Amino acid sequence: MNLPGKGLPFAKMHGNGNDFVVIDNRYGDIPGGELPGLALRLCRRRTSLGADGLLVVEGSDKGDLRMRLFNRDGSEGEMCGNGARCLARYAFEKGIAPGEMTIETLAGLVGARVEGSFATLDMGTLETASVLRGQELTLSGERFLYSQLTVGVPHTVIFQAPDDGREEEELARVARVFQSDGERFPRGTNVNFMKVRGGRALELMTYERGVEGITLSCGTGSAAGAVAAWLEGEVSPPVEVHNPGGVNTVLIEEEGPGVVRLFLKGETVLVAEGVLWDE
Repeated sequence: MNLPGKGLPFAKMHGNGNDFVVIDNRYGDIPGGELPGLALRLCRRRTSLGADGLLVVEGSDKGDLRMRLFNRDGSEGEMCGNGARCLARYAFEKGIAPGEMTIETLAGLVGARVEGSFATLDMGTLETASVLRGQELTLSGERFLYSQLTVGVPHTVIFQAPDDGREEEELARVARVFQSDGERFPRGTNVNFMKVRGGRALELMTYERGVEGITLSCGTGSAAGAVAAWLEGEVSPPVEVHNPGGVNTVLIEEEGPGVVRLFLKGETVLVAEGVLWDE
């Protein structure tokens, strides 16, 4: 694909290590059909900018802006918590949206509030009856207990023992087996490995769909893990979710019988800004 002759301005951002290339495409400089290929090109580590995904700002007639997320493999994701937090800060600092804004995503409208380097998302409501709890899958004679739920995107939360010392590579192998089960997970799934660390704290590692690897942080995964642990009575909100790259805070507010509203708060970092060229 050919970038505009003047080059394409970009920002590099991350939320707790979950990193993104951000571009403003409100004026359609890049045709929509070329965005998956652009993500493949820009997200390569070492030979390009490198990122977990490409965030694209577009205009919206439903909110202050529209977010499109393209994973490192070029697939388009419905929602990304850390990505939406980064996009909210970017939009505020560029004067695209006010400090409290509404972001249109494929998963629906998401509210966001920017306060300095922190951004908080109103991720909407979740019906607790939709969570598949107490699920089991046996791999090589080992039984894995998990909950399955959708927080913008599908998540499988595997409950680990606090002393489970498996390395990242072994967890990734388990995650790939889960993801390959098309009968259980027809839309694919993000796989979260969760350890409860106290009444208000979790540890979480996420193998992300579309990234096909364990990332330093996952926003929707943080929310999914907090909800799964809360439903089992293992934590109370607000829940600090410790990802390898940093902490996300998840608030769970009961809105009525069987309905909760989720909020996700965490820090964002603007790493660099520059211009992309065809070379």
